Amino acid sequence: MNYESLFSFTASKMKSSKIRELMKYASMPGIISFGGGSPDPENFPFPDVKNIINSWDANKIKAAMQYGTTTGYAPLLEKIKMRMAAKKSIDMKGQDLIVTAGGQQGISLLSKIFTDIGDVILVEEPTFIGAMASFLSNGARLVSVSLREDGVDVDELEKTIINLRSKGEKIKFFYTIPTFQNPAGITTSYEKRKRIYEISKKYDLLVVEDDPYSDLYFTTEEKKDFIPIKSFGNDAPIAYLGTFSKILAPGFRMGWVVADSPLIEKIGLAKQSFDACSSSFGQVVANDYLSSDAIDRYLSKMREIYKKKKEKMVASINEFFPKEVLSTNPDGGFFIYVDLPKNMSADKIFKKTIEKNVAFVTGDPFHIDPIEGDKHMRISFSNSTEDEIYKGIKIIGDELKANL
Repeated sequence: MNYESLFSFTASKMKSSKIRELMKYASMPGIISFGGGSPDPENFPFPDVKNIINSWDANKIKAAMQYGTTTGYAPLLEKIKMRMAAKKSIDMKGQDLIVTAGGQQGISLLSKIFTDIGDVILVEEPTFIGAMASFLSNGARLVSVSLREDGVDVDELEKTIINLRSKGEKIKFFYTIPTFQNPAGITTSYEKRKRIYEISKKYDLLVVEDDPYSDLYFTTEEKKDFIPIKSFGNDAPIAYLGTFSKILAPGFRMGWVVADSPLIEKIGLAKQSFDACSSSFGQVVANDYLSSDAIDRYLSKMREIYKKKKEKMVASINEFFPKEVLSTNPDGGFFIYVDLPKNMSADKIFKKTIEKNVAFVTGDPFHIDPIEGDKHMRISFSNSTEDEIYKGIKIIGDELKANL
């Protein structure tokens, strides 16, 4: 049967992520993979999770095994609200939240409820491939705004809004990852965060703030640059996306969205047709995890682990990469982004390094312009040992030198 002729518009726009294609290399024996943005599997908080489950009484077990409400497990919702206020300085008055099946579902639900074919979504250049895929599958037209060393170019952002609206274009929202951005590792400055908030308020433009990594900072204390844009106030339309994937484990597939109550209500209606409710089992675990000091102990531990891996990768890059190749040095998160000289191709470098059992992600899936993307590489340090980092970066460095 010719299924292609029956696929919907949305399905016809779906394409396999290049990262997912590259992930097959990660499971191959002997491969050093800097490809996926996965947490360190050797340090998942399994002992804490095991203790939590073993402590459940009959009522907790029933709650964990039964269907839940679409918005989420009520005790967990309260714990997240408390953490948003205490740790992220987000005023929850007039705000609501919903638990989602990972941060990706939050992105997908927002895309679904806002996007009609031809609508504009503003994104950073480069940006998260999962978000791009979701937006494009719903028929959005992506318009990029340049990313600088201190975050998105806010002057360009404002000019783009004015220009597009003067032409009658319908901008649905601006999608941003302001802290330890994926793929670039860049953090938007405090001043630029405030300016984004002001632009959102001035132009009544929804900002979708994706925040998977901000708890994984490498500085001695959390800087004001890491506070959410949404913390500046609720008089600007800002939807905040959080996730348990980096602070608990991605296998639970849990995230959340904080936004104005009418928006959360509409997201809930959309979620009902996706999966009715997120995992009850995972939500009960997460509730107890947030109720104890386990989360803060785990985050403190992982900050040090990821910091050491990042420092090893930066030191190895400095040792083995030619000076013509530039790279970011993130204050947190999982990623380093590499800028290649104009005469180099990331795809060609990848084909050489994979022959030597080293994988990374080429930049093209993160860019609207794939030609520009081919001048970049995303290298993740989170899921590799320090020894693998040293060996793998040396192999990449040798190929870079050979292609100068």
